[in-house]
Amino acid sequence: MPGNRWITSLPSGLAGIGLAFALSGCVGGPAQAPNTTGTSPTVVPPASEISQPTSAPADSSPAGQPPPTSAPSETTLESTTSPLTVFYVAIEDRGKSGPLIGCGDSIVATETGPVIYASQVEASMSTLLEDKDAEHGQSGLVNTLSASELTYVSASVSGDTVTVELSGEILSGGTCDDPRIVAQLTHTAMVAAGTGEAVILINGVDVNKYLSQK
Repeated sequence: MPGNRWITSLPSGLAGIGLAFALSGCVGGPAQAPNTTGTSPTVVPPASEISQPTSAPADSSPAGQPPPTSAPSETTLESTTSPLTVFYVAIEDRGKSGPLIGCGDSIVATETGPVIYASQVEASMSTLLEDKDAEHGQSGLVNTLSASELTYVSASVSGDTVTVELSGEILSGGTCDDPRIVAQLTHTAMVAAGTGEAVILINGVDVNKYLSQK
């Protein structure tokens, strides 16, 4: 019968349509590969653009030595301005004008005008030694060191004693001049240093021993 033929052919036609759709799905374009990382790819810059660590400047100092430092400024002693006390002799004064010494004489303190100095001992001793006048002005006082050739070398203080070193030669007029010379030197040194005793060395020899050898 014609009707039965149509019915039986319908399923085969539907099957053909389904096959056609299936084939069309197989010939479609290729699918993109999925991104498995889930993040954007990392871009690595060229090596020339990567900043290099800055090296520390080379130390120009010699090996094993610290870098040079600025030289410390040289220090100097502070200067003072004041009169100086220098001693001379009052011959046969019998201790009226000052302490009694030697052959009935007196050792007398005199004062200079203002003097600028760094060491009072050096300034006072140099003032005495550089005075070549036999008499001290119009005072009548005598300078028994006027004929001597002495130069100040150094001074040091230990306890209540000042030690003054001089170089050169002493010229003494005799037995009575020796204690006058010693008194002028020791008293001038003691007042300048502010001590109660003084040791005077002439070329490294105590002044008393030095004079006794003359």
